[in-house]
Amino acid sequence: MKNLQDIDVFLFDMDGTLNMGEEPIDGAMETLRILNAKGKKVYFVTNNSSKARVDYQKKIKRLGYDAELSQIVTSGMATAAYLNKRFPNKKIYVLGTETLKSELRTYDIDVTEEEDADVMVLAFDTELTYKKLWKATNIVAAGKPYIATHPDFVCPSDHGNMPDAGAYIALVEKVTGRLPDVVVGKPYAPMAEFTADFCGVTYDQMAFVGDRLYTDIKFAVNNGMTGILVMTGETTKEMLEVSEVKPDFVLDSVNNLR
Repeated sequence: MKNLQDIDVFLFDMDGTLNMGEEPIDGAMETLRILNAKGKKVYFVTNNSSKARVDYQKKIKRLGYDAELSQIVTSGMATAAYLNKRFPNKKIYVLGTETLKSELRTYDIDVTEEEDADVMVLAFDTELTYKKLWKATNIVAAGKPYIATHPDFVCPSDHGNMPDAGAYIALVEKVTGRLPDVVVGKPYAPMAEFTADFCGVTYDQMAFVGDRLYTDIKFAVNNGMTGILVMTGETTKEMLEVSEVKPDFVLDSVNNLR
């Protein structure tokens, strides 16, 4: 049986785990401070590739925790690392927001708007246009390497579920017959490798705390981390009972980590 006292680094999902929209889950921010006081390191890990790290830093501060930029990991960052490793100096077409494109350029990614790109990256594009989508499908249909930042089908919002990258993946498959060659984000290995390198620890020193079985907990279980499911978000007891993915710990909320 794993022991939470042996965990040095806690990785947190956000929505459904620490907050619901713009409201923190009661006591969650204080729990983060208590973990810090115990000498534990806290990081925030998100699949959402539509925003930059600084956007998440601002949000976490609004929720009531004084987050450093160095505590935030996004699938966009992990994708940049993957591109630099596997496709150095290649032209990259990004089906994504201008914010993501700008952030990728800070990692020396050669982002292009042209169809002669060497690689197509599909992300969560809240600024999607038909022209952008058409270019993306043409590049994929031409057989170029095809990378997705993450697989989530929806992004929860105060106005209902937003179509996320996974929904775009399904659309591109219908048009081209292709699925991504690699998906970077949770629950897949590229995100785990990047996060471990970023945090400077091994998988067995990390715990992932989240509310989704198929991304958060699967991410932990598949990559040798401790998986901690909190029941404040998406997962119900009924969903947990029938799931093939089983967490190491099930908590009512993050406050049980104190």
